[in-house]
Amino acid sequence: MFGRIGGFLRTVLIALLLLCLLAGLAELWLRGRGFPIRTISSQVSDSLQTLLEPSGLYHHRLRPVSRVQVEAVAGRSAEIRIDAAGLRGAAPLAEKTEDDYRILVLGDELVLGAAVSEQSTLPQRLQQFLSRVTEMRLEVLNAGLPGDCPQLALLRYQHGLRKLQPDLVILHVDMSDVGDDAVYRSLLTQGADGEVCQHPALRPVAVAPSRGVQMLRDSALAGWLLSRVRQDGAELLAIRAESCGQQDYGWIMDHADNLQLQIRHALAPIEALRKCVEADGGRLLVTTCPVVWQVVDGSHCPQATRRCRIRGATPFRSRLPFQSLAAVCAESEVRFLDSSPRFLKDAEPARLFDSELPGLSERGLAFYARLIADYIVANPPQQW
Repeated sequence: MFGRIGGFLRTVLIALLLLCLLAGLAELWLRGRGFPIRTISSQVSDSLQTLLEPSGLYHHRLRPVSRVQVEAVAGRSAEIRIDAAGLRGAAPLAEKTEDDYRILVLGDELVLGAAVSEQSTLPQRLQQFLSRVTEMRLEVLNAGLPGDCPQLALLRYQHGLRKLQPDLVILHVDMSDVGDDAVYRSLLTQGADGEVCQHPALRPVAVAPSRGVQMLRDSALAGWLLSRVRQDGAELLAIRAESCGQQDYGWIMDHADNLQLQIRHALAPIEALRKCVEADGGRLLVTTCPVVWQVVDGSHCPQATRRCRIRGATPFRSRLPFQSLAAVCAESEVRFLDSSPRFLKDAEPARLFDSELPGLSERGLAFYARLIADYIVANPPQQW
C-alpha cells in the first residue's frame, strides 16, 4: 500500500517539476519574442503594448526616445521610432518661423500607422500631398497614440503638445473612440493643472504588493494568459460581449442600443479642444473615416471581425456615428470632414481596408490622406 502511495507521489512530483520546467521555458520564449509583461491599456492590442508606458496626465503615452520593431500581424512588422515629444518619426524643427506651417495630427492606431512604414503613415502621406501645392516649409507631425480618443487627445494637447505651436490640428475620430472613452472616463480626476486621467499603476497604494504578487505582475507568461482571457474569455464562457466591455464598435451597428449619452460624453471634448487650439492661434479640423464593417462584408477580415465581437449582417448601413459627429462639430463651430461617402463610392472599396486588422490598408491611408489634403486646399484654414 505504502509503495503504491510512494509511486503516486513520485509521479505527481515529476509532473510538477515538468510543469515548472515548461512554464520557465514558456516565460523565456515569450520574453525573447518581446511579449509585453504588462497590459498598459486594455483598448490596445498585445503587439502594441511594448510601445506604451503609463501616464499620470493622460493614462498612457508612447515611450519617448525609443525605437521598437512592432509585429502588428504575423509576418508583417514595422519599425516605430519615437522622439522626445512622444511623436512617431523625426523630431520637429527646433525653431518654427513665420514661413513654416505646422500640422499636428491626433488620433489612435490609424494615425500612428503601426502596421506600415513611417513614410506610409497618414501624416506622412498628407505631407507629401500638401507639399506639392505650397512653397512654405511644411511639417505634418504624427501624434497618433494606440487606444486614443477625443478625451485623451484633449489632455495630451493641454499637457504638452500645445508647446509645438501647430497652425492646424487635425483630430481623427475613430469608430472605436466611443468604446475607448467609456473605459477611460471613470479615471478622470481634477488635478492641480486641470483635469487628468491618471493610470491606475501610478496611484499610490497603502500596502506594497507581496513578492509573489510582484512576480506574477512581472511574468510574461501570466501576462500572456491574461491577454488570452481578455481576448477570448467572453466567447469561451458564453458571456455577452456587451457585459464585459467588449463592444467598442457598438454605435456603428444597424440595431445599436441607445448610446446617446455615451456618445455625447465621448464627443464633448471636441469643443474644449477647439477652444484650446484657437487660444494658441491655431485651427482645428475634425475628420473621420469608416471602418471595414461599414463599407464591405466582415468576411474581408474574419479574424478582426471575431476579435472585435462584430454582430449582425455587414456592411452596416447606420449613419448614426457620422450624423452624431456632424451635429457635435456644428454645435461647437468646428470644421468637419466626413470621408465615408467617398469610401462608399470607391470602385474597389475592399482594397482600402486591411484584411487582418480593423484599420486601413496602405492604399486606404493614402486615399484618406488625399481626401484630407483636398479639403484643406479647398478650405484654407486661415479663412476659417
